[in-house]
Amino acid sequence: MKPVLTPNTQDLGTAQRYNMRVPAPDSQDESSQKHHRHAVYASEATGLLLIAFLLLALTLIRYWHDIHWSLR
Repeated sequence: MKPVLTPNTQDLGTAQRYNMRVPAPDSQDESSQKHHRHAVYASEATGLLLIAFLLLALTLIRYWHDIHWSLR
């Protein structure tokens, strides 16, 4: 036979007091969050493109003399 678990009233009071200390979330405008998220994604994409172009340029500079004239 399984024991029946009854909630401890003292634990419930502690949980309620704990939750009272948590500040209510501020209702922020969703468009500002979307704008911030867009800016983060845009800067990440810009950084990745910059790194890719830098690697391409360094590769071309390093191996320029090994590229066949017919391919240039």
